[in-house]
Amino acid sequence: MARFILFVCMAFVSAYVGVSWAARGFPMNFSTSSPVAVAPLQPTLDAHFGDDRAKAALRKDWEAEHTSRGDDDTKRNAIRLDTLQAANAYAMSPCDKTMKANLINALSAYTRAWQAKLGCKRNMFGQLICSDQKYKEAAESVNTPLDRRVRAALESAFEQKGIVTADFPEDVQLDVKQFTSPDFWSGQSPICMPRQMGSTNPAQ
Repeated sequence: MARFILFVCMAFVSAYVGVSWAARGFPMNFSTSSPVAVAPLQPTLDAHFGDDRAKAALRKDWEAEHTSRGDDDTKRNAIRLDTLQAANAYAMSPCDKTMKANLINALSAYTRAWQAKLGCKRNMFGQLICSDQKYKEAAESVNTPLDRRVRAALESAFEQKGIVTADFPEDVQLDVKQFTSPDFWSGQSPICMPRQMGSTNPAQ
């Protein structure tokens, strides 16, 4: 009996102490001879991102995606914008004859601008006779941020098919293909074929 009373008293005291400790927010007191010093956190990452060439490449990619910057030639910039607009319009309406004509005219002018920058003659087999330096300069002339947008729009437009090399004037036929994938230069547009069949075979 005495042992039972002792256990009850111990349980009561333990409960009282626990409730009191909880009421005070569970304080934890550790006595030490001196305060613990916590050193401030120091950065361990060296925040340098590549060299100037890498930064220039990132800048070039950003400009290509977000800007319409060409070069300092006003005439060439106008041709770039015309080609961009015509390519976007044809991609949305590949069965429209006017959109097709506009794209052919714009891309022909775009190709002639590249030919003028190249400034080379052809041999009897139609091959361009040029120095590596001229090819490099001509390639750079069609590699501005705006030119990259033009090429992306041309890819989307010619993916619809419906335009072949023979649609272009003879003076650009040998060079115009370099601005798009050669896979897109064959056959009629699969989108427009049902319409063409319907117009040639009216219902009786």
